[in-house]
Amino acid sequence: MEEEKKMTIEVVCDRPSHIYRLGEKAKFTITTTVPGVEVEAVFTADGEAELGRFKVVTPCTLKQTLPFPGVLRCTVSGPDMEVGLAGVAFDPGAIRPVLPEPEDFREFWNNALAKQEKIPADLKIEELPDLSDETFTVSLLECSTVDNFKCYAYLRLPRDKKAMPLLVYYEGAGMGMRQEHFPLHCQNADKWLPERVAQLAIFTHPYRPPVTKEEHEKAHKEYLASSNTESYWSIGLDKGPEHTYFYRSILGSVRMINLVTEMEGVDKKRISYLGASQGGGFGIFLTALCPQINAASCGVPAFCDCGGFLAGHHPCTSTSSYFRQYYQVMRYFDPANFAPMIKVPVYMSCGFIDTCCQPSGVYAVYNELQGNKMIFNKTCHGHGGGPEEYTPLFWYWTACHLGLCKE
Repeated sequence: MEEEKKMTIEVVCDRPSHIYRLGEKAKFTITTTVPGVEVEAVFTADGEAELGRFKVVTPCTLKQTLPFPGVLRCTVSGPDMEVGLAGVAFDPGAIRPVLPEPEDFREFWNNALAKQEKIPADLKIEELPDLSDETFTVSLLECSTVDNFKCYAYLRLPRDKKAMPLLVYYEGAGMGMRQEHFPLHCQNADKWLPERVAQLAIFTHPYRPPVTKEEHEKAHKEYLASSNTESYWSIGLDKGPEHTYFYRSILGSVRMINLVTEMEGVDKKRISYLGASQGGGFGIFLTALCPQINAASCGVPAFCDCGGFLAGHHPCTSTSSYFRQYYQVMRYFDPANFAPMIKVPVYMSCGFIDTCCQPSGVYAVYNELQGNKMIFNKTCHGHGGGPEEYTPLFWYWTACHLGLCKE
């Protein structure tokens, strides 16, 4: 017997763009698969400050506004029903970070880069024949960074050493890559780009990327246990910015990019970045700190506008207590403070019902960028997915900035 599906709730706003001006009211139409059902609708400032709570019977319409530039979220729920969501933006071009850049922010990062320069890179390159082919060699790279940590990455370079574009990638959140994952990244790029390119995928964690799933799970569990945490994002936040996962991983990634972009087979004039979520946030960090990167695609970036919750605008990436508790430390890893340093083209995206990387935080970063920029509003989507044109456009933009599109 088939399992009975939950009743669904649909929430639709009255404007296809999902964008309004301050002073306007957005109208939300709420329906359920079976009419006449009582549901609860909650309006929030992108998941933070609550602006209204209503018990209604479907179908119905509700109107609501937002008193400041930001994103208004409507969350509708009922017994044994899948939650319905809708998000609309009010003057998104006017959204700005809640907190200013720390006074010593740029000095902090200049000193960090100088500190790393004094440490020998100790680059190791291990070719992986099983992942290589007649055109490209694939290697596992290891280099040293601050505090005796290591940074690892997978690299695909042309065998003939002829200079070609380089696509740099940093992973989304989680355990990170193991050996079988890198070929999948390469295959995805080969599918969407008109030509094959060199690729650098930087590993998130400071231990050697495992080969098997079992080794991977064991290594990550041991890493978290040794760090006395359930989330690597929280490492060192209680001790200050120089003790964090973010500090070590950003510096190690900068060093890896510096090393690879000097290698034969890389066209220094055609280096682009691509990443999403955690990788989107790191795209802002690395594009600001690596002058070699001449364009970046940063989908639904994480860690944006860490002080947003202080004004009730949005949480930072999630509602995890450590981001709130240590927001002063997170200011040194807030893409909103790196964005003003970026003058190269940047493509970003945000999901208007993204409950992980809130769209109002994304816009706070986007509006600080100083170069040519474009943002894709996934108006009816959350953290993952998007309309059918989203992925092709994402890759087309990347191809153009890798110099692969013919005029």
